[in-house]
Amino acid sequence: MGSHYDVVVVGAGFAGLYAVHKMRDELGLDVQAFEAAGGVGGTWWWNRYPGARCDFESIHYSYSFSEEIQREWEWSERFAGQPEILAYLEWVADKLDVRRAFRFNTRVTSTTWDDKAARWIICTDDGATCTARFVVSCVGGLSVAKEPEFPGSETFRGELYRTSSWPHEPVDLTGKRVAVIGTGSTGIQVIQEIANEAAELTVFQRTPNFAAPLGNEPVDLAQRRWNAEHHAELRAGSRQHMIGVPYDPPSGPALAATPDERRRIFDKYWDRGGFRLLVSTFSDVIFNQQANETIAEYIRERIRERVKDPATAALLCPTDHPYASKRPPFETGYYEAYNLPHVHLVDVRSAPIEAITPTGVRTSSKSYEFDVIILATGFDVFTRPLLNLGLRGRDGLKLEDRWANGPTSYLGVQIAGFPNLFVINGPKSAVALYNVPLATEDNVNFVAAALARAIADKTATFEATYEAEEAWGRLCEGILNLTVIPHSKGSWYMGENIPGKARAAYFFSGGAPLYRAICAEIAHVGYGGFALDRVSAPIPPMVRLDPAAALLLGSMLARGMKPLDELNLDEVRAAAESLRELQLPGPAMRVETVEAPRARIYIPDRAGPLPVIVFYHGGGWISGSLDLADAPCRRLADENGAMVVSAHYRLAPEHSFPAATDDTFAALSWVWKHVSAYGGDPGRIVVMGESAGANLAAVAAIRARDAGIPLAGQVLIYPPIDPEASTASRTEFADGPFFTRAIGEKMWGAYLGGAGLTALAAPSRASSLAGLAPALVLTLELDMSRDEAEDYAGALASAGVPVRLHRFDGLFHGVFNMSAFIPRVREMYASIGEFVATCKEQITEAA
Repeated sequence: MGSHYDVVVVGAGFAGLYAVHKMRDELGLDVQAFEAAGGVGGTWWWNRYPGARCDFESIHYSYSFSEEIQREWEWSERFAGQPEILAYLEWVADKLDVRRAFRFNTRVTSTTWDDKAARWIICTDDGATCTARFVVSCVGGLSVAKEPEFPGSETFRGELYRTSSWPHEPVDLTGKRVAVIGTGSTGIQVIQEIANEAAELTVFQRTPNFAAPLGNEPVDLAQRRWNAEHHAELRAGSRQHMIGVPYDPPSGPALAATPDERRRIFDKYWDRGGFRLLVSTFSDVIFNQQANETIAEYIRERIRERVKDPATAALLCPTDHPYASKRPPFETGYYEAYNLPHVHLVDVRSAPIEAITPTGVRTSSKSYEFDVIILATGFDVFTRPLLNLGLRGRDGLKLEDRWANGPTSYLGVQIAGFPNLFVINGPKSAVALYNVPLATEDNVNFVAAALARAIADKTATFEATYEAEEAWGRLCEGILNLTVIPHSKGSWYMGENIPGKARAAYFFSGGAPLYRAICAEIAHVGYGGFALDRVSAPIPPMVRLDPAAALLLGSMLARGMKPLDELNLDEVRAAAESLRELQLPGPAMRVETVEAPRARIYIPDRAGPLPVIVFYHGGGWISGSLDLADAPCRRLADENGAMVVSAHYRLAPEHSFPAATDDTFAALSWVWKHVSAYGGDPGRIVVMGESAGANLAAVAAIRARDAGIPLAGQVLIYPPIDPEASTASRTEFADGPFFTRAIGEKMWGAYLGGAGLTALAAPSRASSLAGLAPALVLTLELDMSRDEAEDYAGALASAGVPVRLHRFDGLFHGVFNMSAFIPRVREMYASIGEFVATCKEQITEAA
C-alpha cells in the first residue's frame, strides 16, 4: 500500500461505504479505508445475534443518494433482519466498487496530528503506517460493547456469547439451559427469538423497558417491486420529519385530549408499529412528564394485558424512567414469552448479580446453573469508538483528556484541537433520533463540501473553534433539558450506562429539520464556527439560539414553514394569526369594546384608578390584529395591575402611511381624554408596542409630546426604527432566524407606499427627542432590527430621556408572541413589569 493519501476513512458501515464513494468517486481524492471486521457492514457485520433487525422500516433504513440503488434493491420484510441488511450493504459495496479501497481485518491503533506537515499519521495493528491530509471517522456509535459490571465471565465452563460479537456459524440452543443478561433493545430481540428454542430460559433484568410492537411482516414479491419502483413517493418528506421518516404528524398535546381520545390515538399507532407511537401520537409526550405518563401507563396496561402472571407483569412494567427517555425498544411476542412455563424472570434490582461462576450466575440471593450465558449488556456509545483510535491532536492533546468531563464537538462533525479530523454521526450529532442512513448521508455530504472548499482554497487546516464547540454544547444540552430524557437513569443517551462515564448530553435532540437547517446555514455563511488556517468565521445565528427558540423553530421547519418573504399577503396574515397558537392563554377578566376608535379595554379586578397601557400589536404594518394581541394584553393587565387598551389600526397595503400612525395616535388621544370613565388614570399612561407596533408606539410618544399629552412611559419591544438604517445586525441576520431582511423590506415598502421618510415613520429622524417619556427598549440578539433599536435607545439617552435597554440573548424577532413555547418570554414580561412599576405620575412636557 502507498503511504500518503488525501483521505483516510475508518469504518465500513453505512457511513464508511458512502464516505469512500463520495470522497473517491465524486471528489476525485486518493482514499484509503480501514475496517477492523472481516468485511463491510459495520454494526451489522458484528451483531449477528438471533433476532437482530432494524427498528426503522427497511425502505427507509437504506441509502437515498442513488436512484439506481433504491430502484434495484427489494426488501423482503417490512423491518429487515441482520442477514438482509448485511447482504444489502455488501451489494452496495460491490455496486459502488468500494471494497478495493478498504483494508479489512485491520484496526487503527493510533492517529496523531503532525502540525508541521499538517497531516495525520495513522498506525494500524499490523504495524503499518500511513499519512493523510484528512481523516474521516466512520466508526459508528454502536461498535464497542460494554464490559460486564460483574466478574467471572472468563471462568464460565459453558458457552458464553456476547451479542455484539456473535459467532458467524449457527448456535444451537436446543435442550439447553440459557441465561440472557440484559433487557434493552438487543436483549429483547434475543429473548423473543430463542424463547421457544431453549429448554429453559432465565432472563436477568435490571431495568424494564417500554417495548412496543415492531409490526414486522413479510413483503410479497409484487409489493417489493412496487416499493422499489415508488421509493421516491414512499420516502417523500423524510428529511423534513423530526426523525427522518415521513410518519404522520402528532395530534396536538396529550394533555388537551380526553382519556378516550388519547386511548383511540394510542391504539391506532400501537397497532401500526415502529416509532409511530412516539412521534405520531401527541406532541408533548417527549417534553412534558405528565403527558409522558399518559403514554407510559398505556404501555403498562398493554403489558399487563399480555403477561398472565401479575407479579411478572409488574416486574416488566417500567416505573423508574419516562417513556422514550431511553431509546424505545420494539418487540414481536416478547411479553408472551414470559407466559411460557420454561421462561423465568429474575429482578436484579432486588438481587444484584455478584458474579458469573464456572457453572452459571450468582446473585445476592441465589446461584443459578446454565449451559449457555448470553451477554446483552449494551454498548459504550459514541465516545469509546473514537477513543479507541488513539487520537492525538494539536500539541499532543489526547482525546481522552479533552473529553474527561464529557464529549465535546461542533455538530458532532469536528472536535476543537483536532484539525482535519471529521467524524460522521459523532457525539452531539443528530443520529440518535434521526434515521441512520439519512443522518449519515447528511454528515458525509457536509464533510465532503467542507473538504472541497478546503482543497479549492488551498487551505491546510480546517477545524472547529473552541467557541463554536462550546456554543453547540450549550444548545445540545439546553434542548435535551427541555425533554424528559434527562429524567432517566442508566441510559446511554446520557452516558450513564457506563460506570465512571461523564453524564452529559451525548447527542443533538432537536430533530432532523433543525439540524439540517443549522448545517446549511453554517456552510452558507462560509463555515461559521470553523477556522480555516486558524482564521475563524463567526458562529452563525442558529447555533446561538436559545434552546427553546431553537426547538420551536425546528418544529416550524418540520411543518414545512416557508420563509415569510415567499408568502403572499393573505399567507402572511394567516401566519401572523397562527402565532396565537404559540401564546400562553391570558387570564379571564372584564373586557370592554370600543368602536370609535376601535379598541379593546382589559380591566383587571383591582382598585382604581389604574395605570394605563396603550398597546399596539405587531405584524409589519400589514398583518396582526386585536385577536393576536388578546393573550398578551390580558397578561400585561394582570401582571401589572393595569388597564390595557389594545388599539386597532388600519393595515397596509390597503391603507398605507400615515394611516397606521394616525390611527394609533388617535387611539392614544382618545385614551387620555376618556380612560377615566373606565377607571383608568390619565396621568399614568404608558404607550407600548411590539415589532411594527413598537415603531408606532415610538412615533406616538413623539406626537404625544408635541400635542401636550402627558405620558408616564414608553415600552418598545424590538422596534424597527428606520428602513434605511445601515447596521451590523441588519447584515448579520439578513436571513433570520425566522424574520428576514427581505420580509422586513417588503413590509416597510407596503407601509410607506412610496411616501418619503419622515419622523412619523422613522422616529429617529425627529428634529428632537428631548422631553419624551421615559423608555424601556427591549431588543433581541438574533434580530436584524436589534442595532437600530439600540441606536434609538442611545439617541433617546443622549437627548436626556431616561432609558432602560434590555437585550435578550438567543432570541429572534417575534418571540413575544411565542410564550407557550419559549419560557424566557417571561423575562420580557418581568422587565416590562419592573419598568411600569417605576412609571409614576411622570408628565412629559409638551415640546
